[in-house]
Amino acid sequence: MSELRLSYPACMLAEKTKFLPEDVALIESRIFAGGLDGPDAVATLLALEHCRADKCAEWDDFFVRILSDHVVYRMHPSGALNQAKADWLRRALSRGGLVASRNELEALTRIMELTGDQSRLLAGFALKQVWHAVIEGEGPLATRRKGLWASLGMEQLGFINRVLAALGSAEPFSIADAEALFDPAHSLAPDGQESAWQDFVHTVTGPETLTKTLVSQSVAA
Repeated sequence: MSELRLSYPACMLAEKTKFLPEDVALIESRIFAGGLDGPDAVATLLALEHCRADKCAEWDDFFVRILSDHVVYRMHPSGALNQAKADWLRRALSRGGLVASRNELEALTRIMELTGDQSRLLAGFALKQVWHAVIEGEGPLATRRKGLWASLGMEQLGFINRVLAALGSAEPFSIADAEALFDPAHSLAPDGQESAWQDFVHTVTGPETLTKTLVSQSVAA
């Protein structure tokens, strides 16, 4: 696949050290006036997100809004999430299964919130970002500590709860609930047996109705 060549003014903006509000206004009116109207437009949006420039709040809002609107309402079927859309989004946002930026993670979460129970198709992918952060120390949710004895922080807990809420859970996870998923006694399961985390993800992504009882069962000793 050939390397993407950005056209003007995207090529100029990609070389800046910081996106200003007026830059975002230019991006919206000149580059994406018609929305994400093709593969090149999506690639340009992601290239601008990954460029070295510091991003202002206006860019963050624009990126999440235009990408989530494109996936939910402009891609077929409009207003719904199906397997083809979910697969496309995973390919677009991740490299080796890892989402690179906070804005991409926010867009993923927003899409899940907009698609309700259908977002179960993305739940495993979304929750994998917590695993990457806590165990491997990678991704936008990562902290300095990693490995089986790393602690799960409030940011990761907040993300888990947003995923669960998108799926219809009325009761948020507590920090104790979430930390149980990364308890070494549960995670170091013998070969062929599921860890607490794997069991939890299967519960969330399965056909069952998500309730606090089912989630609690997945982390029970």
